[in-house]
Amino acid sequence: MPILDERVQSYLASLRPERTAVMAEMEAVADRDRVPIVHWEAGRFLASLCRALDPMVLEVGTAIGYSTLHMAEQLDRGRVVTLELDPDRAGQARDFLDRAGVADRVELVEGDALETIPSLEGPFGLLFVDASKGQYREYIELAEPKLAERALLVVDNLLMGGQVADGESSEQWTAESLAAARELNAELLESERWLGSVLPVGDGLGFAAWTGR
Repeated sequence: MPILDERVQSYLASLRPERTAVMAEMEAVADRDRVPIVHWEAGRFLASLCRALDPMVLEVGTAIGYSTLHMAEQLDRGRVVTLELDPDRAGQARDFLDRAGVADRVELVEGDALETIPSLEGPFGLLFVDASKGQYREYIELAEPKLAERALLVVDNLLMGGQVADGESSEQWTAESLAAARELNAELLESERWLGSVLPVGDGLGFAAWTGR
């Protein structure tokens, strides 16, 4: 369910430029196989950050590599270290990223992110989190020691189709996931470690700057 008015949503969709063949294929696969990927607008937001900053990126949750591709396309010296638990999806992601010509800008690490994050070196200038919703806070806390001095944070699905507003669970979003998103939304705006906001982009993006306090 879109979080914006249907007219606004349709208008924004009409502005989307034509995607590359690989990106369009990824969208079709995600739709066919019900693979959760970011909304195109969220991918574009990430791509813009990568174009401006050319950072080392830590992405928690690769899926088939859709958001990874948005970011990697815009990097020059920067790189994406992306973490994925499911080996089948990791294999799909590697194939897509290779065919898109960005494999040399991506390191895909398989395994549970709660176990792999501590082994990473960093420093990372951009942290993007889009994995198990109930563990968002743990991912972020584990990654904080790996961040650059002026790192940015982007977190997907923090409005969950608008359902966070009333907290009513559905087939897609459980009560536990909704509660975790509501807690993280509040924490981002109250945190001393992050200067944060929640944006109605895609399915809701948390966006914050690291203060390191």
